[in-house]
Amino acid sequence: MSLRENKPQRGFTLIEMLLAIAIFALLGLAANAVLGTVLKNDEVTQDFSNRLRYLQQGFGAIERDLGQMVARTPRLLEGGRGTTVLQSGSDMLDSESEALSFFRIGWLNPDGKLPRGSLQSVAYVVIAGKLERWYYPYPEPEFGAQPLKTVLFDKVLSVEYAFFVGDKWEKRIEATTLPEAIAMEVELEGIGKIQRKFLLPKGSMPKSDDDEGKDKGDDSSGDGTENGSGNSPGNGSGAGKGNPDESEDDNGPRGREDI
Repeated sequence: MSLRENKPQRGFTLIEMLLAIAIFALLGLAANAVLGTVLKNDEVTQDFSNRLRYLQQGFGAIERDLGQMVARTPRLLEGGRGTTVLQSGSDMLDSESEALSFFRIGWLNPDGKLPRGSLQSVAYVVIAGKLERWYYPYPEPEFGAQPLKTVLFDKVLSVEYAFFVGDKWEKRIEATTLPEAIAMEVELEGIGKIQRKFLLPKGSMPKSDDDEGKDKGDDSSGDGTENGSGNSPGNGSGAGKGNPDESEDDNGPRGREDI
């Protein structure tokens, strides 16, 4: 029987254990940081995507409104009607930035079931950092009536409008007639300034003097053609039936005129 020397078993030292724990802790912290960054980026991307979708929906509603704008003056409280077909400025409707008010047509009312017409009074107002769309069920609301409100954009810093009149953009116009186009610049928190330009329908623009003169000329030429073609048979028929003697003798009327 041989005797074997038992060697003592050697384990990890305290320093090695602390080093291993530190390495695993750093790996866990790094993984947690990466996961947090990914989740935060996903949240930011989702929020930005939602804001872009809301922007598209809001500008789509604005495009539908401006595309149906009509030249109509508002009714005054003291009676009569105003002279402007749209109003804009920062001193109206208690707006925090520039506001815009106008009339539009094309408000759908299938089969006339709802107690309203197709004409709608619309206003864009900035209240508490939100761009709101105000509208009334009737184009001429009663005094003190509250509008129906819809939020188009939030986190709005400023809104500015420009109007294309006479081959140039103007910040202020008399608004006795509708412009050819409207530019809208919206400054949003976290996004910056966004500008959209909307072309107004030609039917909403008043006719020029040349167009009116052309239309009058066309109407005159059309009336003359109709009168000439319509009166010739009638006069001939009337002369033949009522004055048979004169129709047989062409010199009769001239002879009486000489006498």
